[in-house]
Amino acid sequence: MYQICMSNLVFGPSYVNIFLNFHLKSLIENLSDQNLFSHSYYLIFTDEESISLIEKHPNFDQLKSIFKVHFIKIEKDALSYQARYQLQTYQSQVTAQFALTNNLLLHMAAADLYYGENYFVNTLARLDQGFDAVVHVPMRVAYESAAQYLSDRKLSVDELFEVAFNNLHPLWLASNWNSPYFSKIPYHMIWSDERTICLRGFSLSPVTVVPKDWMLGAGGCTDITYLPNLQNPYYCLDWSEVPMLELGHIMSFYPPFSTLPSNAKRVADWARTATVPSNFDNLNKAVIFKKTTEEVNVDLITQSQIIANEILSNLL
Repeated sequence: MYQICMSNLVFGPSYVNIFLNFHLKSLIENLSDQNLFSHSYYLIFTDEESISLIEKHPNFDQLKSIFKVHFIKIEKDALSYQARYQLQTYQSQVTAQFALTNNLLLHMAAADLYYGENYFVNTLARLDQGFDAVVHVPMRVAYESAAQYLSDRKLSVDELFEVAFNNLHPLWLASNWNSPYFSKIPYHMIWSDERTICLRGFSLSPVTVVPKDWMLGAGGCTDITYLPNLQNPYYCLDWSEVPMLELGHIMSFYPPFSTLPSNAKRVADWARTATVPSNFDNLNKAVIFKKTTEEVNVDLITQSQIIANEILSNLL
C-alpha cells in the first residue's frame, strides 16, 4: 500500500460544486475498489464558508473513509481569480513540506479535475518503476455541456473519452492548428481527425511526484517550477493510460481565439514572453487522445512535428 498527500485549492461556489460532485465522485470511484492507500492525507485549502458546505456533502464522508482530511483555512478576501498563482504557490509549498515531513508521495489536484478509470493504479505503477513523477495532460472540456454525462455511473476510459471528445472546451477548439481563429494563448496546440487528437504543448504538468527539498521553494505552476528540476519523469503520451478531464467553465479564458489563423512565427514570438525556455523542448512530445480501440493516426504526429520544428527554429 502507498502513502500519499493529496492537496486541493477550492474556492468559489461553482468550483466547490464541481469539487464535491465531480472531482470527489471520480476520486472515490477510482479508489473504492482499490486498496491503494494507507496513512494518507487530503489537504483542502479553502475559506471558512466553503468548509461548512464541504463538510455537509456525502462525498466528503466517503473521502474521510479513505484519507485523513485537513483543512488549511484561507481568509475569504484573499481568495480571488487574480491571486490564483500566488495561492497555488502557497498550496504547493505547504503540501511539499507536509509530504516531506511525513515521507509521503505528493499529488497536486485541482477542484475541476475528473479522474478516469485506473488513474491512480497506472500512475503508481510508473513510480514503482523508478520514475520520480508522472507528467501528463488532461482533456479540457466544457463543464456546462459535459456535466450531465458525468454525474451518474462510473464510465469506462473509452466512454470518458467520448464525452470529452464531443464536449471540448472553446480553448482547445481554438488551439486546433487548422482553426481560422487560432488561439491567443497557445500553451497547447492540437491536430485532429474525426476520432483522435494529437497535442503538442509548452505546458506539460507533473501531478504526482516523489517530493524533494527543492520543492519547498517552488511556485505553483508545476509545468514551469517542477518539470525542469525532475531527474526521471515519466511522460504519459497516451491519454488513456492516466485518463483525466479538466472541467472548465465555457467562459474561462473566453474569448480564447484571435481573428488570425495559426502561424509558427507568431507562436514563437508569443512563447518568448509567455513561457520559459526550459519548456520549449516539450513541443517534441506528441500526446495522443483516443479510445483504446482506435489506432494511432501517425499522419497527425508527422504533421504536428513539422510545425513544432518550425516553431522551434523561430525560437533559436
